[in-house]
Parts: sequence; structure tokens; C-alpha cells
Amino acid sequence: MSIHKRPVTFILITLMALTACGNQPDRGKALEIAKGLANRTSRISPTLPSAEELTQGITAALENTEKPLALAHIEDRKNVTLLTEVSMNGPYSTWVSPDRRTLSEQQGMIISSRGLGADLMAAKVDPSLQLIRTKKSGTADRTHVYLDGENHEVVMRLSCKIKISGTETLSIGEIRSHVTELSELCTGEGVSFENTYKVTPAGRIVQSRQWLGAKNGYVTIQKLR
Repeated sequence: MSIHKRPVTFILITLMALTACGNQPDRGKALEIAKGLANRTSRISPTLPSAEELTQGITAALENTEKPLALAHIEDRKNVTLLTEVSMNGPYSTWVSPDRRTLSEQQGMIISSRGLGADLMAAKVDPSLQLIRTKKSGTADRTHVYLDGENHEVVMRLSCKIKISGTETLSIGEIRSHVTELSELCTGEGVSFENTYKVTPAGRIVQSRQWLGAKNGYVTIQKLR
């Protein structure tokens, strides 16, 4: 199958959801702010909110915890949620939503999901990650592992072409940085998809749109601090 790239409307949709949260008086309750974000997207007006409304929504989430936060949008499900980083072990981190679904990353590149159904069980992404974080064009291989209906491992081997798409200044939440955008076009047997990444001068992936698999499609993740 061919997975076609769509326009990323994630930031608008997500921030409009956050404006409904308002200011919270208690710290340490970022997950409570996120209640109701998931499965709410289809009920949100597409009218563009003001800059003040956008700022208030993000500030409300950030003020209620000192933990790393991110926003995630699974496009095919029209779901938007706040993610909190709950563990970090060297280059590996795990992010959890209010309903306990998780995404695990290796320095900003997704390597597994849990709780979504048809999960990405594991991914080997080191060659692509090295090029992305150093902002270099090139070719790389990656491997995805899924489970079939009988819980047998299905290994997807992919060949990817990475190229620089441009540069811009990104300012959202506590993220303020000049970033380089790179694309990663991957193909394998019967599948094709394109991931995109925005990377700071220090090599941190602060915004990305990554393919989880045939069932779940793309997730866009925006780091907020």
C-alpha cells in the first residue's frame, strides 16, 4: 500500500483543544488538564483561535507540572492528547497519555507503542536517527516489528532516503529554536511512507510526524519543553 503524506494541521487542532482547559490553580495536575482531549477533536470548531487563546492553552498545561510534556495527534483517529514523560534511560524515553497508552522514543524517534492496537512492538532506527540528529542527507535501513493475528512476529524491513527540506524558527510552549526540517522516505515490500522531523542545532527532535503502521497511520508529536 502507499501511505500518502497529508498536510499537518496538528498544532492548530491541538492548541484549540487546550484552550478549553483554562488555567488550573494546582501544580502537578497536567494529566487532569488532558482529560477529555482524546476523542474530542471532531467536536472542535475549525475556526482559528487567537494568538492569546493559543498561548493560554499551552501555558495552562506547562504551569501544572515540571515534567517534560508533549502533544500527540494520531491523524487517522482524530485523537489529540497530552503526553507526559514518565521514564528515561539513556537515549530511551517513554511517554504516557491520560488513558495509559504509551509511546517510546529513542532520542525523539518512535521505537514502540502500547495500547493503540496493532502496536509497533519494536523498531531498529539507529542508522536513520544518526542522519536525522546530525542533519545530514543519506540512505539508511530501518526495521519494524509487529504482531499478526496469532501473535507471531512480523518483521518489516525498510530502506529510507533522508534529505534536508528547509529551515525555520519554531516557537511553541517553552521551545524556542531555529530548526532544520528533514524528511525520511521509507519503502519496503508493499509499503511506503514519509516521516518528517524538525531538529534543533543541538540535534534534538522537537517536532515530528512519524508512521506507526498500517492500522494506526501517522502520529505527530510536538514537544512543549
